[in-house]
Amino acid sequence: MKTQGGESARCVHGWVTPPKTDPLFNDPLEVIRKATGVRGPLAVVDMRYFTGPESPPGLSSGDTAKGYLALISRWYVKLYARNDLSFQGRFLVEGRRFGRGLSAVAPYDTKGYQSPDWHGFEYDSEDTTPKTYPGLPGTWSGVEYDFVKGGAGLDLPGLPDEVVGCLRGT
Repeated sequence: MKTQGGESARCVHGWVTPPKTDPLFNDPLEVIRKATGVRGPLAVVDMRYFTGPESPPGLSSGDTAKGYLALISRWYVKLYARNDLSFQGRFLVEGRRFGRGLSAVAPYDTKGYQSPDWHGFEYDSEDTTPKTYPGLPGTWSGVEYDFVKGGAGLDLPGLPDEVVGCLRGT
């Protein structure tokens, strides 16, 4: 398994696979555990850590920039639960100055970063009941939308062009 990727126009700072003893490896796993409720040991098949601007870029550059959004930490994680093989998927975890969270999920057997594979869930205070979705591990609450293209009232892509290449070959 490749453990790093160089800088490019579509992966501005490159990516690395953190060592298993590094908080950069374990922190996104805790976010996934908290968001999905999965228990027991997790088998990480692939992990990439990369940084880049917020989406849309207008929030992280130019006259309207919000400085705290200029450099977002992101993890791509492909994993499965060793004790429950029905729990397997691909996850995008994002970290900002004010916290970390699970941004999107895709079926385990998909590749790269393309629509309609990646699903996001917008919080909905009127419907917090978790539901299952075909091909996705666990249960999810909120309004489902296409994370790649946007949707559910969000007219922007989930990842900016500057980092979509960090998922190339996944």
